[in-house]
Amino acid sequence: MFLVVTLGLWVSSPINAVGQEQQRVQDIEIHDGDVVVADQDRDALQNGTGNGQGSTGSTYHQGIDNAKQSLERVSERVNNPEIGEQIRTMTESHEQIQNKVMTALSNMNARSGIIKFIFGPNYKNAGEVKAHAAQLRNDAVELTSLREELTLASDQEEVQSAIESLNEEADAIEDKLDQELQGFSLFGWLNRILSGY
Repeated sequence: MFLVVTLGLWVSSPINAVGQEQQRVQDIEIHDGDVVVADQDRDALQNGTGNGQGSTGSTYHQGIDNAKQSLERVSERVNNPEIGEQIRTMTESHEQIQNKVMTALSNMNARSGIIKFIFGPNYKNAGEVKAHAAQLRNDAVELTSLREELTLASDQEEVQSAIESLNEEADAIEDKLDQELQGFSLFGWLNRILSGY
């Protein structure tokens, strides 16, 4: 049993996965079909035509894009440089979250069916996705207090729109994560404990 657990952790290791991905990208002649499929899967996730769809039918990263646009409009109009800088920092953070969530969910989706059946989903990536969804909810709470500091009604409406978009985004990410975590596995419970999820 120890051998099975060790093998499973080694196979699901992000270092091993990164090395395999780099080899596949570097050796395009041999793995050309794999690279194209990986690019198509990523495009499908981004465009909402594949597994990246949230429960409302919109892509799970559309909320971040909407919030970013609303907050950028506010930062351009606001006269307070401190608030403007806070908004710019937050929108940059949202872009990073969007990229990290897409990568983590893509890695979870790429795990083979046999590995999922034996060891379960990649709980390390699941924990990362869950943490990013919580960060979006925290940012929505922070924006609520920021909204009170704004004087123009139009700015307050834009910030409220961003708050709603971030909460919807967090919901869509959590729905997608729940979909990825579904299914039966033999040693998934052990993998879950060892990964700290």
